[in-house]
Amino acid sequence: MPRVPRLVVTEPNGAHREVPIGTTPFRIGRQAGNELTLRDSRISRQQAQILSVNGAMVLEDMGSRHGTFVNGEKVLRHELQPKDTVDFGMPDSYKLTFLGQGATIEELVERVEAPAPTHAGSRELYHLGVLLEVARTLGTGLSLEDVLTSVVDAAIQVTRTERGVLLLANEKGELNMIVARDAQRGTLRPDQLQVSQSVVKSVAKTRRELIVSDTGEDGGMNQQESVARLELHTIVAIPIDKLPLIETLDATISTRQGELLGVLYLDSRRPAAFSKLDRQILDALAGDAASILDNARLVERERERQRMEQEIGIARDIQQALLPKNFRDYPHLAVSGVNFPCLAVGGDYFDVFSLGDNRTAFLLADVSGKGLGAALCTNLLQGALSGMSLGTDPARVFNHVNRFLCDHAEIGRYATMFFGILDDQGHLEYINAGHPSPFLIRNGVAEDVFTEGSYPVGLVPEAEYTTVCLKLEPSDTLVLFSDGVTEAMDPADQLFGVPRLKEVLMGVAPQTPLDELQRKVLDAVENFARGASQADDLTLLLVRYRGAHAMTDTDIPPIQTSSASNAA
Repeated sequence: MPRVPRLVVTEPNGAHREVPIGTTPFRIGRQAGNELTLRDSRISRQQAQILSVNGAMVLEDMGSRHGTFVNGEKVLRHELQPKDTVDFGMPDSYKLTFLGQGATIEELVERVEAPAPTHAGSRELYHLGVLLEVARTLGTGLSLEDVLTSVVDAAIQVTRTERGVLLLANEKGELNMIVARDAQRGTLRPDQLQVSQSVVKSVAKTRRELIVSDTGEDGGMNQQESVARLELHTIVAIPIDKLPLIETLDATISTRQGELLGVLYLDSRRPAAFSKLDRQILDALAGDAASILDNARLVERERERQRMEQEIGIARDIQQALLPKNFRDYPHLAVSGVNFPCLAVGGDYFDVFSLGDNRTAFLLADVSGKGLGAALCTNLLQGALSGMSLGTDPARVFNHVNRFLCDHAEIGRYATMFFGILDDQGHLEYINAGHPSPFLIRNGVAEDVFTEGSYPVGLVPEAEYTTVCLKLEPSDTLVLFSDGVTEAMDPADQLFGVPRLKEVLMGVAPQTPLDELQRKVLDAVENFARGASQADDLTLLLVRYRGAHAMTDTDIPPIQTSSASNAA
């Protein structure tokens, strides 16, 4: 009776199995999805293929890395003859023997089928070979799918079952099939993936291995409806956990505790019996799978951490880019500012922009909280307030922003803010929305003159904001700051405080350059903290009124910005 052509595959551990060439092209390589998958990283993903040409089987190399050899000679294309041997240029790798379609007595005598060893010594050597093959696969650098496939193939060999499935638990604890294989090391199609759900659910729930067989092991499970419907005579299911197994008093059953990573499931329509050695090997394979999955998750988490760091870095660059960089367009005032987020991105920001008619707006805001959430809220505020350059009344804008934040309580953020508009005649209109009162330095004296204020925006829906007016004199300097300055702590958890800041500002001469004054404040905070880590963003904004006719640029330093790594 004619038969389909077939290959005898000799494993690196010496075991043999027969694979029919049921379809062409018949692809050979290490990548899952080939008709014949060979677990050796030295073999190319798509090594070779067998084609049917005019009734003959032709082997064709597919541009492999190390080449394909027939009877010891390297070939690109070769018509296969019975008993031809195929290898891949490595003595310790796989070897293939081609058997033709004819089923002669001589071929049947010479055929090697990898029979399951029967006596104890052979069985132990067989198991040792399986474990060595898996261990070799773990060290080859293959993909996660390839390595897990190797574990499932080994489990099928050990149990002499027909199918093996690896199910992995997702974040919700649901089990999803990742690898599905048959005894010929082929990948099963989705319509071939029916498994006993009752067994899988029981193993996932109890964390106990289950063996269902006609021998009566784990009695009672073989009466499950799914087992009978699928006409199964053997089922093996093992939980895969992070923690090592814990033996019970009954040595035939082991329990596991800890996080469930998945379930290794195998079944067959043939009955089978399992020795203690078989169980031990299965436990070892389950341990290998747990280690592989746990390491893979750690790698994935590290990749996710790196991705998040990259995205946060982009957010930091964007946030720093939105800070103003140059103030030489404002001849009646000089400005200097600095921002040090305590994290990569922060909830403080300052801005300066022209309103036309020789009027310039400036502000410093401090959003509650830190990190990305606060940073997103600062960008929202910056966009809304910069719209005043189109002529909108500041009080109306503040009232609108306050209602918007309050109406969207899920944002969970509010902001303190000092906002001012200074014209070339020294008239200052300001709104203080719950922010620490800035200092006014006049003739070397630092005073707190901004006593009127309202609630932070986004905190009280009924809050109404109005502007207050103040007249500045030439050389008057405003020092705006976030609470990261006054709440900076030393190693003894003492606060820098407002009195210390006022002391630093006292005696500052009107002609002192703003960058020098800014450095003086930062040095004072840094010396006070003495290296203690800070828990809040630190921001300074210095604004000096230069007078209506001060058109020189001698006192206008470029703004300074910095990252958290240089924070005071």
